[in-house]
Formats: sequence, structure tokens, C-alpha cells
Amino acid sequence: MIWRYSKYLLALSFILLLSSCGSLQRSPAKSKPKSAPQFEHEILNSKKDKTTKPKSKSEEIDEAPALDAKESDLESFIDDWYGTPHRMGGMTKKGVDCSGFVIIAYQEVFEREFQGRRAEDIFSEMEALNQDELEFGDLVFFKVRGRRIDHVGIYLGDGQFAHTSSSRGVMISSLSNAYWSKRFFKGGRYKG
Repeated sequence: MIWRYSKYLLALSFILLLSSCGSLQRSPAKSKPKSAPQFEHEILNSKKDKTTKPKSKSEEIDEAPALDAKESDLESFIDDWYGTPHRMGGMTKKGVDCSGFVIIAYQEVFEREFQGRRAEDIFSEMEALNQDELEFGDLVFFKVRGRRIDHVGIYLGDGQFAHTSSSRGVMISSLSNAYWSKRFFKGGRYKG
């Protein structure tokens, strides 16, 4: 599926300037993050590379339709929200922050709820994962401005994740992008 708006190749400036999740308080001692590098949106492949233990044929047959449906539902959800502007604390199409986007996606696509509202609160509700353990629908957490988890997105497979950028709104980025790979903290899988 080719993502709308893939023509944008402009450099991002001051990404997450406002801290996409609202979990940080500004400190005069801390400098603003450097502007993020350019990148292109890539095509999401329908087949995701997963590194998990092999499943039996019956498990694969039972799970395949459900996973394909969730992938399709999430892709439709992202298409629908794509380009929605960033708004600190927002949870509507008039504006949404990164944790709000994740919360809404999990409610609508996966029928899952979170207790917390901030990225670090959501992380505390997850089973922590290393980057090589990520699967479709897992969350990716970042420390953009320091020691606290202050950004979250949804892993789509093939190193891609959907999130809300303070400068570009809802978009898709690559974990291999130098900006994001440097700030990646952990992945997370919903417990339960």
C-alpha cells in the first residue's frame, strides 16, 4: 500500500519541539533537539518479517486471518489519521499527540485500553521488548529529550512505525533513521 503524501521529502525541523507526548517539562538547562534528518515514507509490505519461535500449522491457520485483519484495520486507521496535526494533549482529528494517537489506535483497532495517558505511563503497562523482538502492532518507545520516555509509536513491521510528530503530525518513520535509532529506548507488547 503506497502511503498518501509520500511526496514530502522536506527536512524536518525541530522534531518534537513541543515534546509530542506532553510528559516533559521544559528545563532551561536542556537544549532543544537538533533538527531531524530528511526521510521518505516507504511502502508497507503486507508480509512482515517476524523473529519468533515457530508455530504449529494449526496455530498459523487460526492466527493468520486475525493478524491480516488487524494489519488491514491498522493501515486503514493510519490512512484515516495520516497528516492529522500535532496538538499537545489532543485526542481528535483536529489535533493529537503521540500517546493520544496510540491510545486511540489501540482502542479502535485492537480493542485494548491503557490506564495511563503519557508515553512513560503506557510503557509501564507493557512487556518490554528489544528491537529485534518487535512484531506488528507492538509499541516503540523513545527518549527524545533526556532520561524519560517521552515519545511512542506503533510498530508496523519492516522497521517502520506510525507516530505523531510535533512538526508533521501523524506520519510513518523508519527505526533505521539516524534520528530515531539514536533515541530508541525499548519496544513494548500489550500484557494480557
